[in-house]
This record gives sequence, C-alpha cells and structure tokens, in this order.
Amino acid sequence: MGHRSLGVRLAVMVAICLPVVWVGASGPGALAAAAHPAAAGAAHSARITHRDGAALGAIRAAGRKAAPWLPDSGPATKAGLAAPPMSSAMIRANADKQAMARSFLVTMTRRAGRISKCAKRPCRAGLPVARDLKPTQRRQVTNYFCGPATVTEMLAQMNVAVRQRKAARELGTTQAGTAWSDSSGYPVPAVLNENQGINDYVAVGLPWVPSRSDLRAYERDLVTDINHGGGAPLAGDAYEVPGGPHLVGHPASLTIFHWFDIRGYRNSGATTDYEDSVHGASSIGWGASVPAYSSLASSVIVNIVGARGYDW
Repeated sequence: MGHRSLGVRLAVMVAICLPVVWVGASGPGALAAAAHPAAAGAAHSARITHRDGAALGAIRAAGRKAAPWLPDSGPATKAGLAAPPMSSAMIRANADKQAMARSFLVTMTRRAGRISKCAKRPCRAGLPVARDLKPTQRRQVTNYFCGPATVTEMLAQMNVAVRQRKAARELGTTQAGTAWSDSSGYPVPAVLNENQGINDYVAVGLPWVPSRSDLRAYERDLVTDINHGGGAPLAGDAYEVPGGPHLVGHPASLTIFHWFDIRGYRNSGATTDYEDSVHGASSIGWGASVPAYSSLASSVIVNIVGARGYDW
C-alpha cells in the first residue's frame, strides 16, 4: 500500500494500499457530465491564484520544513486519536490554500451566475456534478510501495512520468513504508511539488472521527483540485482498523496503512473516486479482491484517512 509495508505487522497489521466499504465502482475513464458546461469549461482552465506570489512559494516550501515524525504504523484501534500534530509551516500553508480554494469557488459562482436549485456550493459555482481525471492505476511493485505507486499515478495524471523506484528514493520509502511526516517534512506533498507545476500540495491532518466541518472542507478541496489548472489528484493516507471502514476489497479484519490516489468525484463531491495500487500486486495475497478503480462516499473516505489525512 501506499506508504506502508505490506506484510502483517502484529498479526493483524498490514502496510499496503487496500479498500472495503463499497459504494460502486467508477470504471476507468468514467467522466462526469457537467451540470453547467460553459462554466465548467472555464473552471478546467482556471488556476487558483493569490495576490501574494510569496504565499505560493511558502505553500510549496512547507512540505520540506521539519515536522513531527508519524510513521507508517500505529495501534490496531484509532479510538481517541487526535489529528496528527502538524508543523507550523504546514498549518499556515493549508490555511492559505484553503482561503485560495474558497476564493476560487466564489469566482466560479460569479461566472456561473446564481443557480437557485443547487444545494451544494460546487454546483452553485457551475462546476461539474462529477469529474474524473484520467485512469492511471499502477500495481505497486513491492508490498510496501503504495506511497511510490500513488505518487507515480498522480504525476501521470499531470502528464509527468516517474518510475516507482525513483519516487521511492525521493520519498524516503523503506520496508516500513512511506511516512506521513518526519524530520524532513511531509514526503508525499514535497515530492509531488518538486515534480510538477500544476498544483501546490499541502497536507491536512484529520482526527479519528472527522467532524462535519472536516468533511465539508475535504469535499471543497476535492472539487477544487480536480477542476482547477486542468485538474490535479489528491493523495489519501488510509489508516484502516478492524471494525472500521476499509477501502474496497481490503480485508475488514486487518489494520492497514495505505496511500491511494484520489482521482475524481461524483454528486458534487459527496462521492469520491479513487484508484488502488494493490490491484494486480502479486506481493499482496488478497490483492485479487481489490478493484483498480472504486468509489466510496466522501464521508467514508474521511473516516478511513482519520488519524492521518490527505494531501491536496
């Protein structure tokens, strides 16, 4: 799985990239029809901008600022776990980008005009009700390469080709997986920022039970990234525990740590479309049950990444 070693960690802990609560598979290439085509076309070419160019530089730099160490492992229960402690640089970077995302949606709403029948803000902004980036699923080449596989999938969606082993070196991936954060910063957003110029990635930490506000922010971030600058995917850092939701096909009895590529959405962000590098991975015994492309309610996704988070 993404940033975890796949093997069993205690008897029930696995580090890989896997799923379980099924909400319907989104096939490769499934693309959303726009609710308001003209406005949606403008959104696809729009780029999140900020009046202070230095802010964009600070956002990109945040991924390389020292952060609290959070490995690709943890207890078999998330109960009571708070959101991961974040570096001050990343807290500022995320706040700045969140403000930019809100501004983007306001701008798109003005372009689209008032659409009274829309309940969700992305719909009012004239953005597509559903949209997926191109399918780029790759099988992870080792049981602990979900992080490198996810990064290569995401970069491919932004037209950048990077091999998994190169990504692993840049991420600092070991047999223990790819960390959420460490003394070098936040590996996944840092490496994504160094290899493409479409999106400025930041990390968002979530508690074991994300709030309604956390869910709404995730849906806003998802719709914004998928639609601005031609489209950029998100990275989810799953922390799956027995008794809790799992990605589609992931054994519900296992504790699994796994990075995965979030490639799109439906229902104006209420449903998340993602791809999973466990599919086709011969090093993972239960990989045959994992689809390459799946969909889950966004409320389920934020619970799966609770006690870790996502990069957008």
